[in-house]
Amino acid sequence: MRRFLMAASTYVLGFAILAMCAGLGLLDRAHLLWIGGSFVVVNLVFFTLLRSGWNLQLQDPSMTAQQICAGAAQVFVILILADRLHFLAGPFYSVLFVFGMLQLRARTLVWVEIFVLTTYFLAMALRIALFQDRLDLRVEAVNAVVVVGSSVWYAVAAGYISDLRGRLRESLRTIEQLAIRDALTDTWNRRHLDALLFSEVQRCERLRGRLTACMVDVDHFKNVNDRYGHATGDEVLKGVAAGLKAQLRSIDELGRFGGEEFLLLLPGTSADEALICAERLRAAVAALPLLPEAGARVTVSIGLAEFAPGDTPATLVERADRALYRAKRGGRDRVVVDGAAGAVGMARAA
Repeated sequence: MRRFLMAASTYVLGFAILAMCAGLGLLDRAHLLWIGGSFVVVNLVFFTLLRSGWNLQLQDPSMTAQQICAGAAQVFVILILADRLHFLAGPFYSVLFVFGMLQLRARTLVWVEIFVLTTYFLAMALRIALFQDRLDLRVEAVNAVVVVGSSVWYAVAAGYISDLRGRLRESLRTIEQLAIRDALTDTWNRRHLDALLFSEVQRCERLRGRLTACMVDVDHFKNVNDRYGHATGDEVLKGVAAGLKAQLRSIDELGRFGGEEFLLLLPGTSADEALICAERLRAAVAALPLLPEAGARVTVSIGLAEFAPGDTPATLVERADRALYRAKRGGRDRVVVDGAAGAVGMARAA
């Protein structure tokens, strides 16, 4: 809609210029009214398409190419109705290409350029046929060179800007991912986890939904670093993260909470259902060959806490962390639910 309003403002400016031309005797006043009416119709059509939502079916919902072509058609009408307004073609076309410069891709720009030049040369042919006695063909030829040259230049510049825009979009996407993902494990980082947790807690409060938070800690991770080195420790964290993600649903959220701890959010899941999931996760990690030593395995301890009325993101995590502490105190490699009488995970270290 903002781009439409920008286009509409150029129509207002264009009509003001044409009105000045009419006042100077360069354009018939009746023709000015016809042109003004066509301006109104074109803008009403685009406004209706935008407000109806039909534009959302298009690859470019702002309909930039369509608006440029409509503008080129209006320039065609102006050139036919006024034999002395040939000098307006260059500036008007320039405005059209500037309008599309920051939105259109190179391939679309080529087709728009072909349409603009086709309508222009068709207008020139009709002008010569209609106003042959009143035209100075030398002036028309110079004006044609200016229009073609400037149009091609704007199209090339627009293509270059389109390429820069594509690279900038990729860079921004990369920066966005770096801002919300943990570089080592490719899970959500702590900042993004906090935002997700806040959003999920709010959803539970509004809809009385269910949510279970799971704190996952790699057992004896310091011993892994001391015995095998930090490079192996990094590979263990990546392997654990990949093993956890492989067992989750698309709506579940997993992130690195800090160090060797991960936070898992299970929306729409009760503590009993989360317990089944957590046991599956625990067993899946224990089965992974993450250490170079034969027979050595990595295990995790998991603490669960289901959202309860009155919980905040901080209290929910605190309860899950408390359950995790009980799991570690109880011998590790197990799952504990906050508020349960004891460890409910049956797995034991070999």
